[in-house]
Amino acid sequence: MKGIMLAVAVLALSLSLTAVHAQEQCIDANQHYLQMNYQTFDQSVDGGWRAVADKEGCQLAAADLIHQYTNAKSDLSEGDTKTLNWHEGQLRATAGQSQRAIALFEQTYKPTERDIAGWNYYVDATIAFIQQDKAKLLQSRETLADVKMPEGLNMTNADGKPVEIEWPMNLDIVDSFIACFGASYKEAYSGKCGGD
Repeated sequence: MKGIMLAVAVLALSLSLTAVHAQEQCIDANQHYLQMNYQTFDQSVDGGWRAVADKEGCQLAAADLIHQYTNAKSDLSEGDTKTLNWHEGQLRATAGQSQRAIALFEQTYKPTERDIAGWNYYVDATIAFIQQDKAKLLQSRETLADVKMPEGLNMTNADGKPVEIEWPMNLDIVDSFIACFGASYKEAYSGKCGGD
């Protein structure tokens, strides 16, 4: 019995050291992630957590980094916190941590009166896809598709220049969830399922 317990302890230590080694391979020791402002950490396409997530096998390290950042920053706005929760949830869903992803996604719902773009329906559809609830996914898609663009809505990029958007937003992703139903979140979100 002692031999089995020792073997289990050695295996646990080995797995723990492997996780630490993987974390070291993913995280750039020269970057001070927790000192970055929100814009740099979350919105930079080639910096912050995205630079970590872009490395092969580093999605969970990036998710953990977002978690640490969110908990370390007491000055984040509610919207910034929800965005970080969403991105952490996406990374966890990509890595197969479905229940943790759903819990994070549920934290991103907006008050109904402030949800002019149908965000909550997109959240519903995402959770339905992960839970493999096709009826709820199809209902969420139908509700999202009915969202009308508010009059006078002008979207701009970070430089303040007007950008055209497909409306309703995220409908293309929900359609991919439907087309890829039964595939992994990673495959469905990328639109590459079924050998495409």
